Amino acid sequence: MKTHLLFLLVFAPLIAAGQQNCKVLLPALDSVYVGKCKNGLAHGSGEAWGRFHYTGKFADGFPQGSGIAEYRDGTVFTGYWEKGLRQGKGTLRIKQNGVFTEKTYLWAGDSIQKEILPPSYKVISQRNVSRFRIFRQGDGNVVWFYPNSTGGIATNDMDFILTGSSGNERNYNPKFAYQEVVFPFKGSIKYQAWNKLRTAQMEIFFEFVISEPGNWIVEIQN
Repeated sequence: MKTHLLFLLVFAPLIAAGQQNCKVLLPALDSVYVGKCKNGLAHGSGEAWGRFHYTGKFADGFPQGSGIAEYRDGTVFTGYWEKGLRQGKGTLRIKQNGVFTEKTYLWAGDSIQKEILPPSYKVISQRNVSRFRIFRQGDGNVVWFYPNSTGGIATNDMDFILTGSSGNERNYNPKFAYQEVVFPFKGSIKYQAWNKLRTAQMEIFFEFVISEPGNWIVEIQN
């Protein structure tokens, strides 16, 4: 943000002189414009300064399409614009008490209509997993791992690797758990197992993120 302000102070007179015939019609961005023009109006990719700083697409003098707005209080909006108004899906990055938080909303006519919540869980990566289930079973702050190998788990305890972003690991063989976790929770499980015919061993790997608090069950099967 400071870099953009310095740029504006130093180069604004030169830019304004060179592009004085190219206008941005949105009053909040009518100070300085750098970018493509069409018929004397901002059109295409460009940057504009005014009550905030905008980088992105323009059409007929207005922010139109994807773009990023940086406001003076440090808030950053990333999303879609329609004739100078925030429209559709967009993300706000806000600094509160020295910490940045990011939330996604649905916008209409520059106003927030509702918050778009992240999915309750997401699978990041999997290898040699034929089936899985991730489901919430009541309240709590526990994530249970249920490995179920059709050919039997082949590794010993030293080769079995369980990871979690928070909480305390517990072994309740044949199931495992992370207790007292903080959500969002990122976890993974890796081990060697026989195939169905028990003719070869293969590595089973499953990695996921759970964003919603609760008592969660993660079942995997090769």
